[in-house]
Parts: sequence; structure tokens; C-alpha cells
Amino acid sequence: MLLVTCANGQVGHRIVPYLLEKGQDIRVMDLNPKVKDYLKLGSKDAVVGNGTDEKVLDKAMKGIDAVLYIPPLFTYQEAKMGKMAIDAAIKAGVKQFIDISVLFPLLDNNLQHRMKTEVERYLMYRGWESHMLWTVLQPAGYHHNLYVKPFYESGQLPSYSPLDQVISMVDARDEADVALKVLADPEGYDKGVFTLSNEKFSIRQVAALMSDVTGKEIKPVFVPKDKLKDYWPDYFLGSDSYAEEAFWHIYDSNTRWDWDGNSKEINWLLDGKTRSLRSYFEEEAAKAGIPVHKKD
Repeated sequence: MLLVTCANGQVGHRIVPYLLEKGQDIRVMDLNPKVKDYLKLGSKDAVVGNGTDEKVLDKAMKGIDAVLYIPPLFTYQEAKMGKMAIDAAIKAGVKQFIDISVLFPLLDNNLQHRMKTEVERYLMYRGWESHMLWTVLQPAGYHHNLYVKPFYESGQLPSYSPLDQVISMVDARDEADVALKVLADPEGYDKGVFTLSNEKFSIRQVAALMSDVTGKEIKPVFVPKDKLKDYWPDYFLGSDSYAEEAFWHIYDSNTRWDWDGNSKEINWLLDGKTRSLRSYFEEEAAKAGIPVHKKD
């Protein structure tokens, strides 16, 4: 059985249903009780609890063959949670641990990258000590962070990154397909660290592509620093101090550097059958009832 952590988050919502469709026996885990909704989709079990609670982790790891470790978003305990999950997996005799990290974790100006670097390092050492098989996947920016319906309705694509900053992107289902390959061949992918970065775009190019797909002009808008709270209130109002600080570090990084990677690795892993950003926009537009303008 496969354990998927933080299954109720945005990445989990993209990956878990897809893995279930592919026939995986899955136990899901999350702090949010809504994670139990996956039982209706065919998940074998659901564990509700905090990833810093050793008893919860012991329960989640019992009888598990492999772990797909999705980390939490913007919590100061991220590194602690990752290390505790690794220790719990080893304690339970889990055979394989797949860590979902991030593209260029060494970009340590970003707080969450520092956390993920700690977890990767810990997995390396503990993997050697315990002989648990392990693999690290380092995804770029996810397609699902681009919301077609609200951007279409407003005619704007707001960004806290400069409009010409270039970043790499990946579809979470491509990440899931790579995970499936790793799960099918644990020894073959053992101690592999794989970059999952597909196409590269600037925000201007993203807006132009969305406009082309929907047939409506969607204008890219750079949001100045004093207006960020109006567009992304979740990072400020009611948020904890770490989440806000992490946001400011990302903002600083994005105004200074690109965040683009190499696409050869994911295309090698998936035999060139990766999902494009255009195809994602077409899917999301169709779901929202927006007429799709197919490329000739």
C-alpha cells in the first residue's frame, strides 16, 4: 500500500485521484478531516492528524510499502515534519520513500527551499543508514497554480513576479506519472534525484497563451509591493508570521532571478509524453464552460 501525505492540499488533489485511477492502493493522510472524502473515490484508508505527532505517523505508516511524501505549505515545522516522516517510515519497515521536494532547493533565499534541502539531506543519510530505498523528485511551478476561470472573468493575470521573469512549469499529473515509474521499479530509481521541469514561460507569455486558448485578451499585471495584501490576503491576514516571511522571501527572489530548469530529464523519464501548459489551459477552460480555441 502507498501512503500519500498532505493529501488534501492542492498537489494532493491533483495527484491522489489520478493515482487511484491508475489502480494504486492508497492510504491518505492530512491534518484536514476532509481527507476522508478520498474514501469515496476508492482510497483504502484515511488518517487524520498532525505530521508532528509521532503516534499519528506510526498509525499512518503501519503496513505501508511505500511513501509519497508531499510536504506541507509554508509552515515553520516543515523540516521537522519531513524528518519525522522519514524516521517513522524506517521504524515501520517501509521499503521505499519518495520525497516531493522543489526545483533548485539550493535557492536558499526562499525559506521553504531551505526546509526541503534539510529533508533531502536527512533522507540521504537515513537512507544509507537504514537501507530504505529513496528517490527525490524536484518539481518546478505547477500548472494548477494558474487559475483559468478567475483570470478569464477578470481579464487580468496578476503577478508578484516581474512580467518578464522566466520560470519552468510542470503538470502535477506528470509528476504522478514519474512517481508511478519509481514505484514500479524501486531499485532502479533508488537514490535518484530527478528534476521535473518542463516548459519555460514568462508571465507575459503565460497571459498570451491563456488569451490564445480562451479567445479573450487576458492582460498580465505586475502587482506592486504596497498592493500585494489586496491580491494575496491569505499570506497576510490571519496568516502566521512564518508564512508571511516566506512570502516576502519568494517575492524578493522573484524580483531578482529567473527560476527555470532543464526539461530533458522529465521528457526522458516520460518518453517525451509530457503535458503542455496549453493542454492544461484547454482542459480548465472546458471545465469552466469557456469556449476553447484550439491551435491549428
